[in-house]
Amino acid sequence: MIDFSDKRQVAKAIQYTNVAPDLTRRELLRHLDVCKSYGFDAAMIAPCWVPLAKEVLRGSGVKVASTINFPQANDSTAMKVAAVRQLALLGADEFDFPPNPGLLLGGEDNAYLEELRQVVHAAHAEGMAVKAMLEFGFLDSVDLKVKATRYACEAGIDWVKQSSGWGKGGCAATVEDVRILKANISGSCRVKVSGKVNTIEKMKALFEAGAELVGTSSGPAIVDGKTGDVAAY
Repeated sequence: MIDFSDKRQVAKAIQYTNVAPDLTRRELLRHLDVCKSYGFDAAMIAPCWVPLAKEVLRGSGVKVASTINFPQANDSTAMKVAAVRQLALLGADEFDFPPNPGLLLGGEDNAYLEELRQVVHAAHAEGMAVKAMLEFGFLDSVDLKVKATRYACEAGIDWVKQSSGWGKGGCAATVEDVRILKANISGSCRVKVSGKVNTIEKMKALFEAGAELVGTSSGPAIVDGKTGDVAAY
């Protein structure tokens, strides 16, 4: 558990996010400058900006994080694996991805687990950490949420998230969902949260429930003790 009275510790537990499709180069550079000035754990950005971010953030201690198949989740497994390898070539340190929820909802558990395994294997072969966005917004029972979490850990995932916090299956982070994640992880798997985490009070409650990392577009507001845009990610 971090010391929430220490702004540096709070910042180091935040991946400051801007994956807007209309983001411009100028806006991206501003985002990266904020990441450096606050000392966030990572800049979470779209794949197209990874090489530029890697150059700008070199030596800053801020990691470059990105995504694959976001937010649709239903690219083929081979497409996801190819995207992992491309992200590695671009220079990403880690990435988040959504396993295909339709497989789990349709009872195709083996296919769901196999996709997770292949993505994790490709990521670890490239030296990248990988986080699974389990999109609890699609999963309508605790049993399904538990299954998704356990399968991710069985596949060797580094981090589980209750959601991307974005799109149709996205949902706001809640203490209840964090507790489900925390109670069902195993091995070295850890808990990240995303979705409407826009105050330090919300972040603290989620961390007390078991989270250790947050992805949010309200990073500066959280560190400064303010309220981020309630309509934002």
